[in-house]
Amino acid sequence: MKNKISSLLIDEQPDQRILFYLALDLLKVNRACVCHDNSFDALAYLKQHTGFVPDYIFMSSDVCTSHAAVFIKHMRKIERLNQVPVILVAAATGVYNMAEISNAGFTDGMVKQRDVFLLSDALKMIFEKSYQLITPAEEPCTINNIAKEVMQNTQALPEAPRRLSA
Repeated sequence: MKNKISSLLIDEQPDQRILFYLALDLLKVNRACVCHDNSFDALAYLKQHTGFVPDYIFMSSDVCTSHAAVFIKHMRKIERLNQVPVILVAAATGVYNMAEISNAGFTDGMVKQRDVFLLSDALKMIFEKSYQLITPAEEPCTINNIAKEVMQNTQALPEAPRRLSA
């Protein structure tokens, strides 16, 4: 395990982000942890801050799988980030299709913990693993391509019925 670790956390829940910070502090390995509540802002941040290369990217299972797949696909096109492991942080009660998760581009996964000590232990296990990623070369990404791809993968939500008066 490295002495100092930089990470990017994508989780829409502020309490989960705070818990993540605390768990990293318990391990005494945190150099930097950048948090975003959605994958679009995270990708924009990574493109804008060219000096930031996280050792790990953690993405909550609350992020839609199609958005996560688009994020990972476009993140892998950025040369400095193509070997960064992307870890799915999934709720223990969720039902997940492992083939879909793997196809989305996640490197590994861990169960979301509500206890800071259990989360710290889970992170330590992730940090002690060794990851070798192989990524194919693809076309350069732009924000317009990302938006188009997300829109193609997004289904329209059904309209809620109107409230009937008595």
